[in-house]
Amino acid sequence: MSIAPQSSRSRMPAPDRTSPVNGSTLSDLISGARRFELWIALSHDDVRFRFKRTALGLAWITISYLVFVAAKVIIFGAIAPQPTAWFLLYVASGFLAWTFLSGSILDACNVFVTSENWILGLQLPFSLYIFQNIFREVIFFIYSSIIVLIAFIFLRWEHVAQIVWVLPAFLAYILNAVAVNMYLGPLCTRYRDITQIIQAGLRVLFFLTPLVWTPEQIGEVANWLWWNPFVYMIDIFRAPLVEGVVPVQSWAVVGVVTAINLGLGWAAFSWARNKIPYWF
Repeated sequence: MSIAPQSSRSRMPAPDRTSPVNGSTLSDLISGARRFELWIALSHDDVRFRFKRTALGLAWITISYLVFVAAKVIIFGAIAPQPTAWFLLYVASGFLAWTFLSGSILDACNVFVTSENWILGLQLPFSLYIFQNIFREVIFFIYSSIIVLIAFIFLRWEHVAQIVWVLPAFLAYILNAVAVNMYLGPLCTRYRDITQIIQAGLRVLFFLTPLVWTPEQIGEVANWLWWNPFVYMIDIFRAPLVEGVVPVQSWAVVGVVTAINLGLGWAAFSWARNKIPYWF
């Protein structure tokens, strides 16, 4: 007599009423945050696995970032009207912010898909996988930021004291990353085609965001690009470092975007959290 293969639903563990999976959204987030030792360890394992058996290990993160920035500065710096030193810091700091933001969005699409075995086999808060996802991007951010720090120190940039404004900007990035994971994670788990749409959209947004060009270079076309939220997200990180100013307007826009993301994330996560295991 043949036995039919078990479906994803039949492989699910029996519900545990005491598990944070069956609690509220807030209890899930708190329970996941308390397990910081676990998601930090999982994040480190993810990063180390990507560079397993390589001679330089995690140093490849820094090297690849250096090569990318150097190539962009050499190619686009030749046509940029600004001084080379200014353009180098402009590209290095802007692309550092873009890398974290775009990476957080792309990883959010697969945050639960890549953790399918863990979700079906263990009763852990779903937010744990979100924190694991984000901390992995933080690791990449730290290793890439080494190049930016060296550039600022080597060039003896006069606005280096404004680095203190990087902290609230990065905090805003973390809040938005958590929120985006909370709604893109369930949404892309349920509808897998959305992941492909987002990947294609980010490729287009890369060229529509002032990373390797300045708004002054494109004239009146720049007026249409201010609808791009990435412009403001990157500005709160880059403007204090490169220009020595705090972009108040950009902070206002980022505040609105963050509030919208948090609202969407809370609503989506509350609705879909207990449905996620049935979508594999």
